[in-house]
Formats: sequence, structure tokens, C-alpha cells
Amino acid sequence: MSEFEPTEKRLRNIEARVPGFPYEPILLVRLNHHLQKRLRDRTNAALKPHDLADTGYIVLAILYGSLDETSTASELSEACHEKPANLTRVCDDLAARGLIERGTRAGDRRSVMITLRPEGRALIEQVLPEVSTKLVSAFAGFSKAEMTQFAGFLARALGNLDKAG
Repeated sequence: MSEFEPTEKRLRNIEARVPGFPYEPILLVRLNHHLQKRLRDRTNAALKPHDLADTGYIVLAILYGSLDETSTASELSEACHEKPANLTRVCDDLAARGLIERGTRAGDRRSVMITLRPEGRALIEQVLPEVSTKLVSAFAGFSKAEMTQFAGFLARALGNLDKAG
């Protein structure tokens, strides 16, 4: 019995009880939830020895992938899909550890700029391969074409949510 099978059985029970229950879309939502939870657990296990959690890792990775390894706080919040208050807490921790630094944009002191420090770059370069290895295993056996198709399906679902508001 798979870890997901009990959830699937419960969804089938709901489908039998509720006329018109949208089984397939709800099944996909629950599968996605389980997948995301397990991927996050694997990520956090790889990050724990480095005293990092998933959100801190994401902040460092986004900065590492940004032009000049710098981002505004609002762009970073949007890219991380984190609320500003939580992002501030995470950035406070990363700044206290000397991994990032905050500054202001030239000509606009209201705009907070967050920059990856050399120590943060060294850490993300160390943990990125470890985390990637943990995550890639979820897609073992998928061809490049299947992964491209899967990405297209997920992007379409996100677009549908954007349209629905």
C-alpha cells in the first residue's frame, strides 16, 4: 500500500457520497500537496546540517540567480511567494549570519535592496548540489519531453488560477 492510497480511498468515498464531486482535479491537488510536502521534507533534511530551512535556502538561491546577486525586498517576496513579514524574519536571520546584506537603492531610499554576500554565495554553491540531488530523484524515469509536458500542465494550472482570481 502506497503512502497516498488512503487519501485516494477517501476521495473515492467522497465521490460516492457527493454528486458531481470533481474527483480528478481534487486528486491532482492532493497528489501535488503530498509531492510538495515530501520534496520540502527532503530539502529541509539536506539543509539542516547547514542550519538552513527551506525559505532561507530559497532566498539565497533566488539572489544567486538574480542579476548582480541583488533584488528588491518586494521582488524577493514575490519570487519566494512569502509574505513580507515572514520574508523579513528570514532575511533578518540570514543578515545576522552574514549571508546577505540590506541596503537602499541609489536615488530611492525607500526601496530596500538585498544582496548576497560572499559567505552566502559560498553556502548556496555548497548546498545547491545537495538539494538538487534530493529533488531530482522525484523525476527519475521521466524523459525530458515528459518533464517539459508536465511543466506545461503545471504552468497552465497556475495560469487558470491567475485568471480565476
